[in-house]
Amino acid sequence: MLSSTKYLIREGFRNLWTNRLMSFASMGVLICCLLLMGSAALVSVNISSAMGWLGDQNAVMVFLGDDVTAELSDSVKTQIEAVGNIKTIEFVSREDAFASIMSKLSDDASMVDALSDTAEFLPNAYKVTFDDLSRFEVTVDQIKQIEKIQHVSDKRDFVKRLNGINKVVSVVGLWIVGMLFVVSLFIITNTIKLTMYVRKLEIGIMKSVGATDWFIRLPFLVEGIIIGLFSGIVSFGLVTYVYLTASSAVTSTFTIGIVPYSSFWWIVLLGFLFTGMFAGSSGSLISIRKYLKNDGGISND
Repeated sequence: MLSSTKYLIREGFRNLWTNRLMSFASMGVLICCLLLMGSAALVSVNISSAMGWLGDQNAVMVFLGDDVTAELSDSVKTQIEAVGNIKTIEFVSREDAFASIMSKLSDDASMVDALSDTAEFLPNAYKVTFDDLSRFEVTVDQIKQIEKIQHVSDKRDFVKRLNGINKVVSVVGLWIVGMLFVVSLFIITNTIKLTMYVRKLEIGIMKSVGATDWFIRLPFLVEGIIIGLFSGIVSFGLVTYVYLTASSAVTSTFTIGIVPYSSFWWIVLLGFLFTGMFAGSSGSLISIRKYLKNDGGISND
C-alpha cells in the first residue's frame, strides 16, 4: 500500500516535469485567476469596512427638551439604550456644543460677535450611533417616541444610499469571484486533458493489464493538487506584498484606512490554498473521468 502511494505521488510529480511547459502555463493562468479573485474579495471587504466607518460617522443627534434636568437626562439615556441596536451613546452638553460652534467660527469675527457668550439657547443632546444600519429607520422612530425628547436629527436618505452601495458591492464581488473560479476550473480541466492525451498509450497499457480507474486517476489528481497548491502559495505572496504596500500608501494619504492585514492574513492564506487545491483536484477528476468514459472504457472499480 505504501509503495503504491509513493509510486502514485512520484508519477504525479513526473507528470508535472514531463509536461512542464503546460504545467507552468496552467499555474500561470490559475495564479492570475486567484489574484483576481483574491483582489476582488479584499476590495469588497475594505469597501464594506469603509461603509461601516462612514455609518459610524453618520451619528444621530437626539436633542432633549429645555426642562430636562441631569437626573431626567440619565433616565432618557436608559430609555434610549433599552430601544436596542445602539452602538454608542454620548452626552453632548449645551456648553460643549457652544464651544464647538465658536471653534468653527473662530475665523469669522462678525459671526462670533453676533453670538451671545451664553450657551443657554442650545439644547442638551445625545450623540447616538447604531449597530445595524438596516434597522436605522425603525430605531429612530422608536427613539422619537421617548418622552422628553424634543427632536431627532437623522439622515435617512444617506443611510439608504449607504446600504444600497454596500449590497451592490457584496453582490458584484461574489459574482466576480464565482465567474473567475469557473474560468480557473476550465483551464485546469483542459490542461490535465492535454496531459492525458500525451500519455494516451501508457494509460491504455495500464488498463489492459488490469489497473483500476482510481489507480489511473490518482497521478493526475496529485498533479492537479500540486498545481493548485503552488498557485495558491505564489498568489498569497503576491497579494500580501501588494496589500501591505497599498495599505501603507492609503493610510498615509486618506483618513479612512484599510482593514489591517494582520487581522485576516491566515484566512487569505487558507482561502488561496483551498481554492487552488480544489480547482486543481476538481479539474483533474472531471477531465480524467471524461477521458476514461469516452476513450478508456471506465469501469466501476
